[in-house]
Formats: sequence, structure tokens, C-alpha cells
Amino acid sequence: MKFPSSSRIAPGFSMLAISGILLAGSAQAGAWSFPGSGRMFSCSREISASPESLLGEHYSPEENLESIDVDLIDHARQRIEIAMYAFTDRPIADAVIRAASRGVRVWIYRDGIQIRDRGDKSGRILSSRAGREGLIQIEVKRNSSRNIMHLKAYAIDGKWLRTGSANWSPPGEGAYCTRGYRNHWNQQDNNLFVTGNPREVRKFEETFRRIWTRGSNRSWSPN
Repeated sequence: MKFPSSSRIAPGFSMLAISGILLAGSAQAGAWSFPGSGRMFSCSREISASPESLLGEHYSPEENLESIDVDLIDHARQRIEIAMYAFTDRPIADAVIRAASRGVRVWIYRDGIQIRDRGDKSGRILSSRAGREGLIQIEVKRNSSRNIMHLKAYAIDGKWLRTGSANWSPPGEGAYCTRGYRNHWNQQDNNLFVTGNPREVRKFEETFRRIWTRGSNRSWSPN
């Protein structure tokens, strides 16, 4: 590998390169660690007063993203459109059931491979009373391992949009708990973003309708 001549290197690049080399060397030697990398966090979190208090970026494992999702869903009053790749998180499944039980219409779009996961909660949702009454509907993309349905987003009441990299799984949400605490080592590094921007919410809803109405989709039931 050849590096560009020093005359073509941008100012500050040399120091950055040296710092990167030192960082890599320290990490390989096992000497580099970040403060608090083994911290423990409580599994509990107070319910927010409104979705406005949840706006912006959130990151696991410093934050329990599961509790943020539960808070948002518990604020739904009319409808929720969900596109979620993996869904193995029971507290979120129960929040979806609670929403449908109070009359909220719920549409969930899933990946055709992930929905077959042993711990998937789709069956739990549709087996609930609200699910049996048709208040929750699930459509599945017919896909291979190449053209997966990889979205992790949902809109609530046409007002709020949640997106990000976090799947609905305990480790994905930074919510994997043992003995009442969440340890960094058991969690994934993910983000969750909440916005009330009408343009962004509308764009997601338009996308959701497009993928929901694909002619190749199939409806899903636990039987």
C-alpha cells in the first residue's frame, strides 16, 4: 500500500493518523479501555408525560430503548404503522396489544425470514383478543436473504415517527436484563430517533402504504 506524498496530506491528517495507530496498538495490547465500559444500568424507567419529551436521538446501551418504544406506543390513540425486521421483545409486544385493546388500529409489516424466528412475537400479538378481533394485521414480504425487509420504524397517529438501527429485541434495544440490571456487555450498540416533523412522518407513511400493498405480499397468521 502506498500513501500519498506529504505535500498532498491535508493539515491535521498526520496527527490523526498517528493517534489512530496508537489507538489500534493499545487496543491490540488489551490496554485501551473507555471509562465506564462495564457500567450497570437499572432496567426501570419512568413513563414519559408525552412523546415530545422523547424527541431526538437515543443510544443503547446508555439508554434503555425498549422503554422509549413502550412509552411511545402507550401514547397511541388512533393508529400505528410498523415496519420491523426482528421482533422478539415481549414488553413491546404487550404494549402493541394494549394499544389495540383500547381501539388503536395496528398494521405490522415484516420480513419473511425473520418472522419465522423461534422467539418472534407475532403469534403472541395475533393470538390476543385484539388480534383475534382484527385490530392488528400483519403482512409479510416474500423475500430471500438478499432482498430483506430491513426497516425498523413506525409512525403513531400520523404525528410521530420512530426510526433508527434498533430491532425489537432485548439486546437490540439495550434492554437485556439480569437481576434487575443491564450490563454493557450484553447489549448491542444501536440508535433510536424520534421526530414529530410532519414531512418526515408523511414520507414514512407513504412508504409504508407502498410496501404494505405490494402484490407479492402474504398475510400472516399464527396457524
